[in-house]
Amino acid sequence: MLVYAVDIGTTNLKVVLYDGGLRRLATASAPAVYTREGVRVEFDPVQLFDTVIELIGRCAVAADAAGRDDAVIALTGQAESLVLLDRDGEPIRPGLSWLDDRAVAEASELDERFGADAAFAVTGEPFPTATWPAAKLRWLRRHEPETLAATRSVLMVKDYVAYRLTGAFAGDVSTRGFSYLWDVRNGSYWDAMVDFCAVPAGSLPPVVAAGTDLGAVLEEVAERLPPAVRYRVNIGGLDHFCAMVGTGSYVHGSVSESAGTVLSLSALASDWRFDPERKVSFHAGLGPGDTVLFNGVDGGGAALDWFRVQGLGGMPYSELESLLASRDYRNPPMFLPYLTGVNPPDYFPHAKGAFLELDLGHDRVDLAYAVEEGIAHLLRRNVEYFDGDAPQEIVSTGGGAASPFWNQLKADVCGVDVVVPGELEATCRGAAVLALAAEGAVSDFRDAGIEAPPPLRYVPSRNAQRDERYARFGDYLRRLFER
Repeated sequence: MLVYAVDIGTTNLKVVLYDGGLRRLATASAPAVYTREGVRVEFDPVQLFDTVIELIGRCAVAADAAGRDDAVIALTGQAESLVLLDRDGEPIRPGLSWLDDRAVAEASELDERFGADAAFAVTGEPFPTATWPAAKLRWLRRHEPETLAATRSVLMVKDYVAYRLTGAFAGDVSTRGFSYLWDVRNGSYWDAMVDFCAVPAGSLPPVVAAGTDLGAVLEEVAERLPPAVRYRVNIGGLDHFCAMVGTGSYVHGSVSESAGTVLSLSALASDWRFDPERKVSFHAGLGPGDTVLFNGVDGGGAALDWFRVQGLGGMPYSELESLLASRDYRNPPMFLPYLTGVNPPDYFPHAKGAFLELDLGHDRVDLAYAVEEGIAHLLRRNVEYFDGDAPQEIVSTGGGAASPFWNQLKADVCGVDVVVPGELEATCRGAAVLALAAEGAVSDFRDAGIEAPPPLRYVPSRNAQRDERYARFGDYLRRLFER
């Protein structure tokens, strides 16, 4: 059996080809293409689908894998990006990326109509934002009413790819909570929000469990794919949650960290109960009855990249790594990585980035250290806020996980092991596992450890000074920005 795992990412589209033992045979990727105009960020859904088909073909050629086996196409990727179809199943307008920020005023209207706290109890999202499809649909109601009048299907981008492959309209439950249209705890669409956003009746797709087999590929699509005994499609799940499966962190006591431009954190909740005071995004997980907690922190890798460009003249990361590892830090400055303002778990709307405790003895390397430590402090705040207890380990992926110095610093600050998986394609691997589980090739989707390369583990060296600096970080944050 072959599995083509398709990751519909924000920056890149990627396909990774695996065999039935989860051995990686080939990889192909292409950049995601957007049209940008001010705050508007759109994409061509047809072009995106054609790119996915092309990447599948490139993987088959690279692995010389065409024609000999059954094949499954397993889907994963982003959630919020929106595609609207007409009665013929064709896109009625360009797709709206989650990056598109045109619906800020409409997000405020959602807040005014429903209240952030009341909506949080339903949607699992602490605050309404322009990111959510709900806000964008409200914008279309006001600015493009003719578009909504002609719309017959309202899909997220992964739903659209699944539809083009199979002809079936379906959305997986792990992505629905990122729409602001879904009642997470009751497992159904939120009718009051659907009506307020003027979503056309019957246009939202039926919702199925993550990892559901959607059936065979359409004949006209199979003609464009590499030869295989048969093709089936698995709906997969959200990229962050599939990455948990791919790294073996879809277990209690583990936090999955995606250390990219945005610091994203996911954790399988244990005995979760809704707490209106704990503003952590919650979602249906990959297994029956599972709840996965999720936070996206803008003040992550973006803060380090800002300082690398603006403070270090674009210094390569490899050179920065060497400089940071070349000295001891006895009295470094402090940094609050709030360059984008609001960040969980505090959501202080007036927060700004700040260097503190500077003196004439500090240089740019000390400042770079302060930035990495500040992001590690923010990581610890979010990890502790998830369930109130420290996890057994933090499993780190993404660009930031390539830095041994930063991994050790995070372990020291958080006081728990930081584990960097040996598998580089964790998200696609997780989607492949879901598909193999649906096919009966593995007994459970938690069996991602099959043939997995060994991880790197960073063991903390915790001391009183670390805890004292972390306490000062929180004190500065409250004194400067809490109102």
